[in-house]
Amino acid sequence: MRFVSRQGLLAGLILLGMLSISPSQGSENPYTSAEECAKCHASIYQYWSESTHAKAVQGPLFPAVLGRALEISKDQAKTKKECVGCHSPTTLLTGDFELQQAVSRQGVSCDFCHTVKDVDLVHGWSPFVVDPGPIKRGPFAYTKPFKGHEAEYSALHRAKPLLCAGCHEFKNSNGFLVLSTYSEWKLSQYAGRGISCQDCHMALVPGSKVKEGLEQTASGARVVNLHRLVGGTSLGQLNRGVDLKFESVAVSGTSASVRIAVSNSGAGHRIPGGLPTKSLVLVVSAVDAAGAAGAPQERVYRRELRNSKGSTLKDLAEIFLNAQSEGEDTRLKPSETRTERFTVPLSQASRAVVARLEYRDASAAGTPPKISTITETRWELKNR
Repeated sequence: MRFVSRQGLLAGLILLGMLSISPSQGSENPYTSAEECAKCHASIYQYWSESTHAKAVQGPLFPAVLGRALEISKDQAKTKKECVGCHSPTTLLTGDFELQQAVSRQGVSCDFCHTVKDVDLVHGWSPFVVDPGPIKRGPFAYTKPFKGHEAEYSALHRAKPLLCAGCHEFKNSNGFLVLSTYSEWKLSQYAGRGISCQDCHMALVPGSKVKEGLEQTASGARVVNLHRLVGGTSLGQLNRGVDLKFESVAVSGTSASVRIAVSNSGAGHRIPGGLPTKSLVLVVSAVDAAGAAGAPQERVYRRELRNSKGSTLKDLAEIFLNAQSEGEDTRLKPSETRTERFTVPLSQASRAVVARLEYRDASAAGTPPKISTITETRWELKNR
């Protein structure tokens, strides 16, 4: 067992030769490749390969943000370790921060997560206690040994958000909490009710954990945690997390007084969660019979972070490196319903008032935000 922290990284690397080493990786890497796992766990591998975890270093965003961060960083080696260490956490033990090894380029991979023994957030930006080797840990207790490896029940994997907090709760070198998802969950009703990250983001679905002929009895059920790990990039997940409805519309002459309720009904953290470059936007306008909209009005739900001069940061690399204080945070808290009021101009052609919730992702610098419609509702204007 090894504690992979900033302080313990050197010791972990020195002792690397004492750890169990996967034959598929040779002597340089104690972690097994995801393709090796797929030989038995094909369906789980397929779901994982579609996830943002699998694409954590391979997608276009990470290399661009990492490059920008290294440009503006005063300590490039430290910055690279912190960025790569979350997006490819096997490197915290192997030291492969240049991503030369195949396993390193697999992002948040199977063998890393399933060989974590514990997480201790007191130990800084990399609080994982890891034990790579033949024992794989997960949320089910098995009655018989596996052919390929040993399996051990883990309460951490079953329902403890600490497993996720190792990366999704992040303080920068200024001591400022840039990612606060775990803290938000701890303050919510979801924590008190024992509803964890895994319950929403890795829901149980019908399926087999292993290929036919290798099945084992686990809690008497043929179910598997969905390893697609859906979050803000999934419109379906966003739609399950928010509600939108008209409370009232009162027409008076050339305008309508509109009341709309927006609710965080399904997320155990604020919405939108994660990166401060993402926002939820309520757009309201009148439309004519052809669907043409009048001038839109907006309410924006987001978290603003500021640097030492009090300027709002919009560049993702600058947010992670230079954020020192929080500006306005208008995001929806867990279980919060907020009533928004608008005065919507009407024309003779207006036939309805439309309210739409959009998800806007401005993480990619130099490009327009990516806009997705989560849900839309309308109120018909009678006698017009």
